[in-house]
Amino acid sequence: MKVVIASDKFKGSLSSEQVAAAIEEGILAAMPDCEIDKLHVADGGDGTAASIVESTGGVWINVKSEDPLGRPVDARFGAVESRTAVIDVATASGIALLRPDEYDPLNATTKGTGILIREAIDRGFRNFNIGVGGSATNDAGTGLLSALGYRFLDARGNELESCGRSLSRIAEIDDSQRMPELKECSFTVMCDVDAAFYGPKGAAWLFGLQKGATNKILEALDDGMRTFAAVVKKKYGKSMQNQSYAGAAGGIGGALWAMLDASLTPGIYAMLKAINFEARIADADIVVTGEGAMDSLTLLGKAPYGVCGEAAWNGIPTIAFVGSVSDSDSLNEYGFLSVYPTVSGPMPLEEAMKPDVAYANLKRTAMQVFRTLLIRQNN
Repeated sequence: MKVVIASDKFKGSLSSEQVAAAIEEGILAAMPDCEIDKLHVADGGDGTAASIVESTGGVWINVKSEDPLGRPVDARFGAVESRTAVIDVATASGIALLRPDEYDPLNATTKGTGILIREAIDRGFRNFNIGVGGSATNDAGTGLLSALGYRFLDARGNELESCGRSLSRIAEIDDSQRMPELKECSFTVMCDVDAAFYGPKGAAWLFGLQKGATNKILEALDDGMRTFAAVVKKKYGKSMQNQSYAGAAGGIGGALWAMLDASLTPGIYAMLKAINFEARIADADIVVTGEGAMDSLTLLGKAPYGVCGEAAWNGIPTIAFVGSVSDSDSLNEYGFLSVYPTVSGPMPLEEAMKPDVAYANLKRTAMQVFRTLLIRQNN
């Protein structure tokens, strides 16, 4: 039997790589002769770059950059081909880089991500896959763009700081000093959620609270997004509000689409294409996926959704291992052969999320499931 493991991380517990290792151990305990191919997947959230690099045999390139508050930070991008780079916004602009008391969406900037892109361009990279989940920012990508040579000016022509606080004051965009190499570059933005650029379902209102915004700050940020969208439409003729995924990562998606002609796509599909998933599962008997929790929201584009859909298209059954599951009927109707919770009994959430406990639970569940599959193999 050949099994392909393609699971997302168990957020807060295990990385995608650790999940795959635990499942592999369990399978081999039941079926020592089983052939296993481990792929690391993500849906555009933090960890997407690592999943692509690890699944394609890419390498990391270390870069000195800046965190969301402008402090020095050691960051990196992945090189998966001679001219293709993969970058997670969370690497330099992520909320995980800040303490909770430092969350500041008015002043946080994506400039650090722009520095990563600039460094990659200087090293000859021209194709970029960017995972945008896990950001600490709501600057509409102005920080990122400022690192590439764009300037954002107020009504008097004064250059503004590139942060959420400045968005409502932007009256003009000066792109005369942008890097000339950008004409040779292509950008694919891998999005884990579909948010509008502004409004009730926009970047600020949907995700600002978790980035530290109060209701008053949310109103200011949303007003700024509206102002910036109008300036962009006037200069570039593109309506970010009407573009799917434009609100991803505090507006990075829309800004890169409008100003760098980026392609915005559900992260899992870009991910599967990048790791050549269809070819990797061609001779598989079963695909195993999963994540920390699965429910009906999984079907809105999360990693297991994409894995199952692609496997089903190729006639290969998919099972999932999860920390917790709800609405399993919807998951089965979509195509999951079965979904297995890994927690065997009542347990505090804090205990279940401990890495060693989550690893042991995954291993045990995989072993028990594949012992059942021995019936098929023995027949």
